[in-house]
Amino acid sequence: MTRRPLIFLLLGCICSTSPSAAENVPDATADIGSLPDYRDTLLGDWGGRRKVMSDAGYDWEIVYKLDLLCKVSPPGRKTYGLDNLDIKLALDGEKIAGLKGSSGLLYVLSNRGGKPVAQGDHSAGLDNIETPAGGNTTKLYQAWIQQTFLDERLSILAGLYDLNSEFYVTESASLFIQPVYGIGAEMAGTGQNGPSIFPTTSPALRVKAEAAGYYLQAATLDGVSGDPNNPHGTHVQFNRGDGALNVIEGAMPLSAAENAHDNKLALGAWRYTARFDDLIDVDSNGNPVKRVSHGYYAMLEKVLRYKPGSNEESINGFVRAGKADGDTFQFDMSWSTGLVFSGLFAGRDRDQLGIAYAQERNGEKWRVYSGNPVVFEKSLELSYRYRAMPGLVLQPEVQYLINHSSDPAQDKNWWLGMRFETTF
Repeated sequence: MTRRPLIFLLLGCICSTSPSAAENVPDATADIGSLPDYRDTLLGDWGGRRKVMSDAGYDWEIVYKLDLLCKVSPPGRKTYGLDNLDIKLALDGEKIAGLKGSSGLLYVLSNRGGKPVAQGDHSAGLDNIETPAGGNTTKLYQAWIQQTFLDERLSILAGLYDLNSEFYVTESASLFIQPVYGIGAEMAGTGQNGPSIFPTTSPALRVKAEAAGYYLQAATLDGVSGDPNNPHGTHVQFNRGDGALNVIEGAMPLSAAENAHDNKLALGAWRYTARFDDLIDVDSNGNPVKRVSHGYYAMLEKVLRYKPGSNEESINGFVRAGKADGDTFQFDMSWSTGLVFSGLFAGRDRDQLGIAYAQERNGEKWRVYSGNPVVFEKSLELSYRYRAMPGLVLQPEVQYLINHSSDPAQDKNWWLGMRFETTF
């Protein structure tokens, strides 16, 4: 089924929903971000039905993204088109079943489009909605339940879960389109099928404690996300030898201000229980030595300037860095930094302008294994998020890449991109 019929079918089901008697619009859940403002969508309140469902404990968010990327540096100019459809249904357990402190999420993901990574244009990725070769599909991406305790200071979550929704993430970095600003490249490609992040998740158990801006969270996830041999659809498998991925992260606030969530210092560590083939080392029988894949990371996010008023202005900065073992995967280190300006222009307080730099280091063993002598892959991204009208965002961007191609003749190239984002 194509996207447009899928959206119309969903909206048709919504429009036929019978009303209920509740009155209050719910607060947002901390785990999936603020619920969309009905005034900031193309279809508004869906003729009142959206509020009716929200009062009953069901909150919908539907977002469609279409990205165009064009390589403008010779030789070999290329153009890619990619798209992404998110359909989220947030569940309020207290409204639905009287279960105080309980919530849930059902999240359907659909992707189509080109494959810059598969074409050798960027080993760490050009676009955060790109899926692997053969990975164009529609799937149940997340499906979890959560229960809070102690006045929401403690929570337990279980189900299909995107690790990068809460771990190794900085809010200001989410403006940028390159995947390296989501989760560090040194962790993103680990495991047999990547960790439990976009576009394939695995079952997980997550525990989080938080108070006064501090938090400590830990997660155990199935060590193999989905089915490495079948990227289509949703696969939940518990096979012998999968092992687990264990992650822990803690953070402290750097400000007691209202926007303290944008001021934090966080540290994290991760480790797989299964072992993976060393890229170079072999045992006495000539078989690859089995290694434990592990790493750690740090993140700093800070509001550098904040000026409240009719045109709210702010400057947010971030620095992120991660280190991995370097025995089993291409990258053994990555770091990135950036600035995001909000409300830079009068009357455009919700627009954002961002500039960011990222660098990934190819591990020594991978350089020997691949025959590629390049040590550092570098990139610069400039992006502007323009809210053209309620429910429609245009985001032009420029990327400059150094040493991201296996072809030395293309070790420096420019890319122009445009994201069209529509919220229904």
